[in-house]
Amino acid sequence: MTMRGQGSAFPSKNGVRKNFIFRFGWVLLFMLCTFIGYFHVMKKKQEEIASLDKRLQEIEREKELVTLAKEDLLMRIQSHGDPAWVEMVLMKELGVVPEGKMKVHFTKKGKQ
Repeated sequence: MTMRGQGSAFPSKNGVRKNFIFRFGWVLLFMLCTFIGYFHVMKKKQEEIASLDKRLQEIEREKELVTLAKEDLLMRIQSHGDPAWVEMVLMKELGVVPEGKMKVHFTKKGKQ
């Protein structure tokens, strides 16, 4: 029978480690590459989600503005037959003054 350090039938602990790393190292390398790829993809996904959230907020703001404009236009269309509305539009847009009222113009100094 031989001694443990001299050609023993049992492999040494150092040899077992080297054999384990050699046989299963590719598995560890594959897992490492997979985790790196996964975290890279998740980072890109989070950036895309943030970008889409920002765009959604912009679109919602635009929608609110368009809705307000639509409501204003609908009110204008509905009140075209109202004489008070017509008079107000004439005064505001065209500068027409109703009978019995006086129109006053203000000028800036230096442009007389």
